[in-house]
Amino acid sequence: MAHKDDESFPDEYVYINSEDGMPNIHPNIANLEHESDGQDEIDDLDDLPKSVIVTNIHSTVFNDENLKKEMEDLFRIFSENTTFQWLRSFKRLRVNYDSPLAAANARVQLHQYKFYDNRINCYFAQPVTPVSLKNLRPPAPVKQFLISPPSSPPIGWEPREEGEPLVNHDLLAAIASLSPGESHELHAPTPTQPAIIVHTALAVESNDSAKLGRSIPQTRCPNH
Repeated sequence: MAHKDDESFPDEYVYINSEDGMPNIHPNIANLEHESDGQDEIDDLDDLPKSVIVTNIHSTVFNDENLKKEMEDLFRIFSENTTFQWLRSFKRLRVNYDSPLAAANARVQLHQYKFYDNRINCYFAQPVTPVSLKNLRPPAPVKQFLISPPSSPPIGWEPREEGEPLVNHDLLAAIASLSPGESHELHAPTPTQPAIIVHTALAVESNDSAKLGRSIPQTRCPNH
């Protein structure tokens, strides 16, 4: 699938790979080799990817130094100033070039390249954006108070005093008037609602206080 509306992208160089759906050319450096008038224009593209991530590498390659050197020589075709990072745990290889043009050529020409019974995949690595230490500042004091665990409260902050507990004397008097062991109707029944009746417990005699300490027997498990 080529970009037919853009004449700067020749159809024979730009297509979507059917294996992974990735374009085989980076849109920001397309035709850079033909359009660049000098090295200065290439040096201005430092924010473009200069590294390629290689996946689907056969596990034997990571254990064989000769195969590793053979693969490294394959990527050195595009630039001699190249470094390699073998990520054995992730079964990947990171190839670092000195220019985005070399990384683009490796991405285009070595993607789906068959190496030791496997077709390797090449992807552009996300370029790292440099962070200036001058721009690193702590958040505003008001926002710092919202961080968990919280830091020191802002200036002028005072804890709110806890209110006194509310005592409903009418409710306490109504409960005290209930006779032990009797039923008390709180709400009469209606055609659509049942009655609300409170059944109070019997008063505990002094000689029955020992019975209160007995533990509740556990429910027997069913026989399977």
